[in-house]
Amino acid sequence: MPPTIRARADTDGCGCLECRDIETVTTRRTVLDALLWSVRLFRSHPSVVALGVVVVLARRLLEANGIHGLPTPAVGGLEAVTTFAFVVLLRAYVATIAAGELTGTPVTVRGGLRRSLARVPAFIGMGVLILLAMLTVPFVLSLPLFALLAITGGAPIETFGFPLVAAVGGISFAVPFLFLLFRFWFAPEACVVGRYGPIESLRISWRITTNYRAKLLLIVLLALGSALSVFVVGASPDGGLVTVGPLFEALSASLGEFLSLLWASAYAHLYVQGVVDV
Repeated sequence: MPPTIRARADTDGCGCLECRDIETVTTRRTVLDALLWSVRLFRSHPSVVALGVVVVLARRLLEANGIHGLPTPAVGGLEAVTTFAFVVLLRAYVATIAAGELTGTPVTVRGGLRRSLARVPAFIGMGVLILLAMLTVPFVLSLPLFALLAITGGAPIETFGFPLVAAVGGISFAVPFLFLLFRFWFAPEACVVGRYGPIESLRISWRITTNYRAKLLLIVLLALGSALSVFVVGASPDGGLVTVGPLFEALSASLGEFLSLLWASAYAHLYVQGVVDV
């Protein structure tokens, strides 16, 4: 049975580290230690790599039209399935395996997949709530600017120029959007590892990110930096490698996706660190 790790107030019985089989060293690992731990996790659990290879390879084949004879709707449906498997199921599976490792609870491949599939409805509900919040709140906060433009007949554009007004509007939307993205970063782990409902997952993530701002900001910047570097390398033309450009681009995309799985295990580790402190 995969472990369920919740906040102490939400834990049945004693919520101390010893009773939950969580070692003290787990709560003291730095971001770098968590990343090194994630690498060791992949080495000790080859099922994560194997499932990642299957899903990533399927995505590359579909992108390259490697499956001949299938109609376009079928290819589109398969692409949606592989995307769902990568974004939802694999992240849930990695989080489940990581929770088992942190608590010394053996999690089989079957048990990890069953937990991942069982949490799909709550995961989808959580994703819908996050999407609604990240689109609605910035829009509402941007309404005063739109109202001002409507009332004044666009006078600010004539006074300050369209680029400046557009920049202000973009910032007024982007800042709350990124703030909410940051606050809800651990919601997937709360949903899967903590088995919280959609709303409770957002609540727990909000509380964790309050206490772990520096750690989360650092690991998010590292993750974004690695993803950006892989993208730039894959998109950079090389005069000597023009003939293998598509292959090189596919390899760089696959590397980026495998790195995202590594980050997912680090997120699960930070979730456990954060939730035992909540």
